[in-house]
Amino acid sequence: MKNPANTPMAVFVFLALYLALVPAQFVSANDIKVDNRCSLAQAIGSANNDSSKARCETGYKIDTIILEENLVLEDELPDITSRIILDGNGHTIRIHRRHTAFIIKWGNLTIKDLTVKFSSGNRSGPTIEIRNGSLTIVDSQFLNCTGKFDVEDSLGVVQGDSEICNYTAETVASWFDGPASPPVLAPGEAPVQPAVVFTCETLGGNAPTVSARYGLQSGVQCKRVDATGIGNQSVIDAGYIDAIDIYGYVEQGVELCFPQLGSIVFLDAATAPRSRAPVEYFARNGMTCASLNRPGTVVLVPGQPPVIESVPVEQAPASEPAVSEQAPASETTTTVASQSGQCLVTTIANLKLRSIPFMDDNVIGYVPRGETLNRISGNEYWHYVQYYNQTGWISASARYVVTSGACA
Repeated sequence: MKNPANTPMAVFVFLALYLALVPAQFVSANDIKVDNRCSLAQAIGSANNDSSKARCETGYKIDTIILEENLVLEDELPDITSRIILDGNGHTIRIHRRHTAFIIKWGNLTIKDLTVKFSSGNRSGPTIEIRNGSLTIVDSQFLNCTGKFDVEDSLGVVQGDSEICNYTAETVASWFDGPASPPVLAPGEAPVQPAVVFTCETLGGNAPTVSARYGLQSGVQCKRVDATGIGNQSVIDAGYIDAIDIYGYVEQGVELCFPQLGSIVFLDAATAPRSRAPVEYFARNGMTCASLNRPGTVVLVPGQPPVIESVPVEQAPASEPAVSEQAPASETTTTVASQSGQCLVTTIANLKLRSIPFMDDNVIGYVPRGETLNRISGNEYWHYVQYYNQTGWISASARYVVTSGACA
């Protein structure tokens, strides 16, 4: 490397003028490398505050923190309050067994290609705490831990070759209020493909077609089952035609189309034994299609489906929401044009969408923080709103939403 003292002054002048003239709006994200000049705690501080801690690169909006070496942490890390991609780059972080690995408060964290290993001994606290945030874990491992995540009003998903304290991805997903956004990517960065074998494209002859909002490589899994796999005698006695068990990241919105006409019975994986649950299904081009937002067994039985127009999930226009019972969390705010006499509701927390205005178990979907919705009706306690192709009730508490427009 050249000695700066030998660099011509003209070069410094040129660089100064160039940096002064580059428009700030072209900068949307920075890489912050963790090395002997910048600790992980300092890198998180730089990303949270869009500043530079110690000798770290300056954070700006969505930042990628890249580990250059294995780390041993003596103290807990700062809370994560911004959008951060933590790229482990194949390295390991060792954490004291009394500490929490990450605390996320009103932030969005994507962890990829990282191993987090707690020191040996008994652990009693949570592995991760997350409040009003979003967490995506891709191709990463959390070892020597048994505690669950401490979650409140937050979204999350596990993708790829990940191991979380010996729990399955489906179990980890159940700790959250709904699915997270797809992994946050820096500009120009290619998505990380989960390192698992996917099965929805290899169902065999005369198989149904499956499509997903984020593609079949996002973590959706399929398996054709027989009467034993169906396990519900009344459905078996109805003379089923075909049955597919669908699991993994179904919450993003998945469409399954059998190549025959019939009726659909959905057996929800959330119950044991699996019991019937309502599902949207319809006929299209001689096929029987079902829109899914949770794991279960989809059974085609004799009958006639309703005929409606629908767009397959993978082929939905970019400007239109894909067809699904539950729209996943989005990294961008849904824009709703304010019309005369219209009341708009903007979420400031991740909320459950309910079929009736009560706090009982009547959740039909999830609305992430930062969405602006049309308020159809409601009262001082509840708003009746539309979120993509769903209508339902969300809390009217000022802790969770703000209103604008004609909301008297």
